[in-house]
Amino acid sequence: MDSRKDILKSITWEIECGSLVKVRRYSFDGSLYYQHGIVVSRKQIDQLEMFPYVEVYTFETQKITKQSPAALEVLSKPSDEKS
Repeated sequence: MDSRKDILKSITWEIECGSLVKVRRYSFDGSLYYQHGIVVSRKQIDQLEMFPYVEVYTFETQKITKQSPAALEVLSKPSDEKS
């Protein structure tokens, strides 16, 4: 368990819960399109998938899906200001 925490710290993926993202998708004919969403979980590593991911709520589909770093572009990060 301790080595897992070290792996998460060594990943340089600038994303956090609350970030607004653009999700890269491909249609059946291979054309590229984008959907927008918000990150709803911290960075995680699944032992079966072996790659880091975050869960993203996609506005167009209204579903939460696991997304890898290659599929995401961060549009904005949540502010650290407290009101």
